[in-house]
Amino acid sequence: MRWLLTLREALATTWAAKVPSALVTFLVAVMCAATLATVGRTAAAEEQLLARLDSAGSRVLVVSDARGDDLISPTIVDQAAGLSTTERAVGTLIPVDVVNGVIGHGGTRVPAWGVHGDLAAVATLTSGRWPGPGEAVVTAEAMTRLGLDAPVGWVAQASTTVVDDWSVVGSFTAREPFGDYGSGVLYVVPEGRALDSVHVVLTSADVAQAAQGQVLRLIDPPAPDSVTVTSPVSLAQLQEQVTGDLATFGRTLLLGVLGGGALLVAIVTLADVLVRRKDLGRRRALGATRAVIVALVVLRTLAPALLGAAIGVALGLWATSRLGAGAIPPWEFTTGTATLALLAAAVAAIPPALYAATRDPVRVLRTP
Repeated sequence: MRWLLTLREALATTWAAKVPSALVTFLVAVMCAATLATVGRTAAAEEQLLARLDSAGSRVLVVSDARGDDLISPTIVDQAAGLSTTERAVGTLIPVDVVNGVIGHGGTRVPAWGVHGDLAAVATLTSGRWPGPGEAVVTAEAMTRLGLDAPVGWVAQASTTVVDDWSVVGSFTAREPFGDYGSGVLYVVPEGRALDSVHVVLTSADVAQAAQGQVLRLIDPPAPDSVTVTSPVSLAQLQEQVTGDLATFGRTLLLGVLGGGALLVAIVTLADVLVRRKDLGRRRALGATRAVIVALVVLRTLAPALLGAAIGVALGLWATSRLGAGAIPPWEFTTGTATLALLAAAVAAIPPALYAATRDPVRVLRTP
């Protein structure tokens, strides 16, 4: 009950002292708005950068058989797909040109990729069904170039020495990071045939180094130049450096804004304490403890600070939204900013509150 009375008294004196309350409200609002407009944009940019660096296209590990020594078997691809660092994995053959089987070799050529593994890892089926051995699926672009009105018919390899053909049983759209497949045809690799490459989409770019070592141990190349590796290892290192630099810059700027705002709040609170020292001294003379005086001063600062934080967050979000949706800070950062601003205001009010609580009430109330 005593603390409820203290809170009510703090709110009443906050309303009575309109000038210092307005100044604290203004300072906390500026702290929040400035933090969201500067550090908040940095946090939003860091989140966007992480999303882009950690997209599927940035998490692809590709190991290719450089000499055609049949080093990559279907079993190795299946084992790579089961690794804890793997999101999905498929084996592929070097693309070949195919034409509409009805038109023959004079038709328009499109690329066809042989894939071993789950085709859903590289494509999304839009019509028909997934192919089996001797069958294929096509994209809308490939159908147009091949002269197909629908995903039916058959395609043949555009070669005079090799005669392979596949029945078209459906259509698909390519998934990231296999966007190149969007211009052609996918068919199932014949069982037991060695593959030219294994494509591994990692769970995150951070595991690139470990995943590369695991896949190479599975392949076990006889010489370093037997395989070629396209790895996101360097990208993961760059990601760590860039995010570290952004975080350091953001922390420095945040400390500067909050520190400067807290100093100004402390000055305003101290001025208010000095102006109202007789009122505080009278409370001490009437039996108020030092703890009550400290709580009264801190609560008198926090009350307008709450209003200032709400106004500052609203202004900061409005300002960043004008720059585009990508500039809006994440909600965690926004909540953290308001909390830190309130903590800064509370901490800034403690020294003036201690000063007021330790004054001798007799000397304060003595008439000069």
